Amino acid sequence: MNSSIAPNRARTWLPPKKEIKLSNYICKGVRILSVLYLFKRSTNKQDLLVKKLERIKAGEDSLRDELINEYKPFIIKVLSKTTGRYIDVKNGEELSIGLMAFNEAITSYKLEKESSFLTFAELIIKRRIIDYYRSNENEKKTCLFSQFVDEEGEYNNFEERYLVDTKKSQAETYEIKEEIVAIELQLAEFDIKMKDLVNKAQKHIDSKRHAIQIAKLIAENQELYDKLIKKKSMPMNDLMNMVKVDHKTIERNRKFIIAICLILRSDLEILKGYIRNTMKGGEN
Repeated sequence: MNSSIAPNRARTWLPPKKEIKLSNYICKGVRILSVLYLFKRSTNKQDLLVKKLERIKAGEDSLRDELINEYKPFIIKVLSKTTGRYIDVKNGEELSIGLMAFNEAITSYKLEKESSFLTFAELIIKRRIIDYYRSNENEKKTCLFSQFVDEEGEYNNFEERYLVDTKKSQAETYEIKEEIVAIELQLAEFDIKMKDLVNKAQKHIDSKRHAIQIAKLIAENQELYDKLIKKKSMPMNDLMNMVKVDHKTIERNRKFIIAICLILRSDLEILKGYIRNTMKGGEN
């Protein structure tokens, strides 16, 4: 046998190009179906949660305990994230506070809200655990901060920039954190999260001041402010008639402007102080 043709017989078989393309299409199709399945599963779970809330509010109170027990892992996760410590599920007071806060969220949540119930419940839990630590601050030797970060840790320097200050008393630190949770609750009505503000915040101080001026204009104009609160969106047409700013510029800073506007119309004095400092030349 001629040895020169042996390698040809041992050559690896390759599928035709058409079969390779078909295989690629199948793989893409499987991935798409997987995503759709996960989305449907998440949607079904959300729909089921809403239905349970509707039944509870209709008077089926026995379902309340079932829902609280079902979401106990969620409550523990929020508590741990907020306190930065392990939550004792057997003897810890924190868990009792979290359970009561979740129960409060069930009672207080309005089904017509645009924000999800779990987002609302998370903020209530944060607020109540902060209240607990503030009331016991004389017994605590360490200051516990919420890690205002998402799962990827996108803005884990938030506390460093805004909250950590050795000159502040522990009471004032809790007040700052409580104000942040309060504004988070309001922002949830507009489907805005704190990470949106940090990730898209203007880096240039003049641009930031300009956005604050627009927010101040809305906050001081009752008609504009009422439209903002009612429609949960910027009164864009009215603004364009009042300020000489490009539409895209306002839209790009929409979330930041709404947040500043809400703060200006609130009693959150510490956050207002940051705004005043920015307007005077600070970098907050």
